[in-house]
Amino acid sequence: MYNEEAFKYLITKESKRSKRSGYSFNILLIYSTDKHGLIVQMDRDEADTVVSALFRTLRETDYIGWCHEGRIIGGVLTVLEQDSAPEMSVRIQQRLMDILRVEVSVEKISRLQIRICQHRALEGVEFGKDVLTVN
Repeated sequence: MYNEEAFKYLITKESKRSKRSGYSFNILLIYSTDKHGLIVQMDRDEADTVVSALFRTLRETDYIGWCHEGRIIGGVLTVLEQDSAPEMSVRIQQRLMDILRVEVSVEKISRLQIRICQHRALEGVEFGKDVLTVN
C-alpha cells in the first residue's frame, strides 16, 4: 500500500498515461464518516480490514494507497477497455461490500463510504485536514 505522497504521484502518472492513450481510469475512495457525515480518522483495525479487502478485490494492474493519510483509502482503477469501466466499477464495489459486511461490525459498516468516480472528477480537489475543498 502506497503512502499519500506516492499515491498522489501514481494518480498524476496514470492521468498523463490516460491522456496519451485516450482511456480514462477510475478512482476508488473509501472513508468513514461520523454521525454528521464528516470524514473521520479510520481506526487501525478498520483500515487494515479495508486494505485487505481491496487486495482481494482489485486487479494486479490497480494501485492501493492513502489518498489522505489515516482518513481516505484510495484505489487507482486502471481501465483496460473503455467499455468495461462502468461494469468493472459496479463489480468491484459489490465485491468490496460483500467482503466488508462479513468482516466489519454493523456499526462501522454503516459509516463506511465507498465511492468510485472518474479521475477527472477529482481535479482541483484538495484533501484538507477535516474536509475536501475544491480549488
